Amino acid sequence: MLEERGTPATVLITEPFQIIIASHAAKLGAPGYHSVAVPHPVYGKTDRELRALALRIIDTVLDQVGPPQPAPASSGPP
Repeated sequence: MLEERGTPATVLITEPFQIIIASHAAKLGAPGYHSVAVPHPVYGKTDRELRALALRIIDTVLDQVGPPQPAPASSGPP
């Protein structure tokens, strides 16, 4: 899991897949792993509809992963 490497994460899914995600999480040893479900389907939504959807779920996502963190300072060119 990404969290084990220090990277906050969540799963964004459409509602019909909630049971599948719960089952998969349990098989991976993470029963009850958090996710954010949105109405199905997402495909075919306009940019305006997707923005509205994002605004409805952003607080839930941030509750699950925490606020954005500043990027680490670079020690020079890669």
